[in-house]
Amino acid sequence: MTAQTAQQADLVTVIGLEVHVQLETDTKIFCGCSTEPTDEPNEHVCPVCLGLPGALPVLNEGAVEAAVKIGKAIDADIPEETRFHRKNYYYPDLPKNFQITQYDEPICQDGDLEISVEGERRTVTIERAHLEEDPGSLQHVGGGGGIDSAEYTLVDYNRAGTPLMEIVTAPDFRSPSEVRAFLAELEEVLEYLGVFDAERDGSLRIDANLSIIPAEEIDGESTDEIGAEALAAANRTEVKNISSHKGAEKALAYEETRQKNAIQRGRAVEQETRHWDESRGITVSMRSKEEEKDYRYFEEADLPPLRVSGWKEEIAIPELPSARRERFQEEYGLSEEAASKLTSTKQVADFYENVASEFDPDLAATWVADNLLGELNYRDMEITEIEGRLDEVTRLVELVAEDEITAKNARETVLRSMLDDGTGPDEIVDEEDLGKTDESEVQQAVEEAIDENPDAVSDYESGDDGAINFLVGQVMQKTGGSADPGDVNQLLQTELEG
Repeated sequence: MTAQTAQQADLVTVIGLEVHVQLETDTKIFCGCSTEPTDEPNEHVCPVCLGLPGALPVLNEGAVEAAVKIGKAIDADIPEETRFHRKNYYYPDLPKNFQITQYDEPICQDGDLEISVEGERRTVTIERAHLEEDPGSLQHVGGGGGIDSAEYTLVDYNRAGTPLMEIVTAPDFRSPSEVRAFLAELEEVLEYLGVFDAERDGSLRIDANLSIIPAEEIDGESTDEIGAEALAAANRTEVKNISSHKGAEKALAYEETRQKNAIQRGRAVEQETRHWDESRGITVSMRSKEEEKDYRYFEEADLPPLRVSGWKEEIAIPELPSARRERFQEEYGLSEEAASKLTSTKQVADFYENVASEFDPDLAATWVADNLLGELNYRDMEITEIEGRLDEVTRLVELVAEDEITAKNARETVLRSMLDDGTGPDEIVDEEDLGKTDESEVQQAVEEAIDENPDAVSDYESGDDGAINFLVGQVMQKTGGSADPGDVNQLLQTELEG
């Protein structure tokens, strides 16, 4: 270990997150404009989301229901009454010059989310989650298109007013990889709740606050115990423009290294807001870091207090990913890895349970987790893209389970043709003549392979167990690949040792 590496080992990384989640509603949070994506700029706008004088907001019930679901999923306190505030700041994509948000009375308080980091379970504290409106979007044009180099900027207000849930964690993360694990788990939870569409551009955006603290300033024996004084004394940077799990890990790894290097060289770390430039893989300074007082919060006079008492108890949430993973391991005897794959999305988990209810759970797991998801990933497809054809996949599993086709042909020929050409499994089996060869024909092919390959037989009898693989290949060739390799191997051993 070099002297510089040893010095850096005495520095502790502290990260907290503000995760902005676009809620899946048909209309915006305070008006009736559509939230459907469109290529036409400023198409889904009205006096309310453009901030025109005299326009009054009306709260979207669907957004509140989604917020309550999130609160229940993260085991948060949901107060009987909350209220909205105005957060005042000027930015071109904020037409009113203030954002309607929640300040000291958020709809979700004191929650947590359990995550797995390198095989160990740990809990991340979620301090608050509150409702607010999304600003518009900026398009930087010319000069490379970067925020710091563009020739000019265009503003699109289609996104302005889209319902947002801002989820704020405690500074519980000690590495960028922990952040990535948290974001993956959070996205799974949101997808299960049906309140979030991961495929929508900009649906998940992350602001991350990162500080580097000397180890000797930490209270307690564990680096997880960061004292309030140490946190207050450390300058932190806020990194914006992060839009993915992988992007978060990369951006924070860069910023972590940048700050540690600055400290090692005796330079102060400025408290500032920095922009993650994904194309260049660096963070660039945007402005000095605002403090809470700079936003001049005050109550939103055009919206009454929000009361969810009585109503929140009626809002149900489904079985969540972590609970479903545990149940799959207990109920179906799956490994932790298989259970994780099969609960990666609600659609995958639902489909697996449908198949497992008809066939052996291990066979169903192999076909859904390995074969189907593997082929979909190779084609950069999601299971939602074949949602209307999942009964055909079930039929393919049935053909394998009833021994009408070999698993190899089912996987390598039938499944791939189904995904590439849109053809049904039975049609492919008939066209390619993939039905399993009659047992007597397989026996005949075995005897022919032995008679025609005396050298391989001699090698096997001399103790070369690998020679039987050659004979299996000869039989498979004679049967056009329609025999089961395992059955062929067994028949060959019986003949050779008989």
